[in-house]
Amino acid sequence: MSLENRLRETLQDKGEKVLPKPELKTKVMIEISRAHEKGSRRMKKRLLVSVLIALLIIPTSAFAYQTFLADELYGSFENVKKHITTVTMESFLLINAKLSQAKGDLGKEKYDQFKDILSVITNAKLEYSNKYGNIDYDQVPPEEMLKIKKAKMEIQPYFDKLNGQPSSQEILTPEEYELYIESLITYEKIKAQSEIDTNKSMITVELMPEELQEEFLKARDFMDYVNQKQQQSVNINQ
Repeated sequence: MSLENRLRETLQDKGEKVLPKPELKTKVMIEISRAHEKGSRRMKKRLLVSVLIALLIIPTSAFAYQTFLADELYGSFENVKKHITTVTMESFLLINAKLSQAKGDLGKEKYDQFKDILSVITNAKLEYSNKYGNIDYDQVPPEEMLKIKKAKMEIQPYFDKLNGQPSSQEILTPEEYELYIESLITYEKIKAQSEIDTNKSMITVELMPEELQEEFLKARDFMDYVNQKQQQSVNINQ
């Protein structure tokens, strides 16, 4: 038996006893993506060796599990790429990692509720977003807009929890909370109308058409206000 085959069998035998963190697959696949897009041939060859070893010791179930989480919402990376042309494999795998975190943090019942609400938003992204992944909500049919806003109001507490923040719904008045969701919607809408590639550029008011700047600043200021209230809540409870 060749050294390569002996190594493979040994690693596979060890792999049966290894329970890797779900994030490991994401890190491995991100490095593959980076090497494919940017790396030299020599770097790719060195990376491939280490990646193959990592693949050998990670049970197939770990890969299937994490991929399935994102595919439930998006279909596949290729499907997302058809609608949002600037999406990268790295960002898709980071979504996988976030979904894996959500399932672990929320538990099955709450994760299923979270996923049902999130599917409304992801479907809207696939249907209405521009090539940078932002939606101009002024162009969304009114009935669909009501569904999206309702989903955003329901899902924001989940996002707060996953980000380690106090629930914005609990620390704000009902009027403030609705204004907060509307500010998040406005913020994304103006990014879409400004055609800003947020993967390459920081969001600055100077990049936006003058007629959008006032509305953008108003939304951003209210989002900052909510963030400050969340931080104050954290400090009080420490």
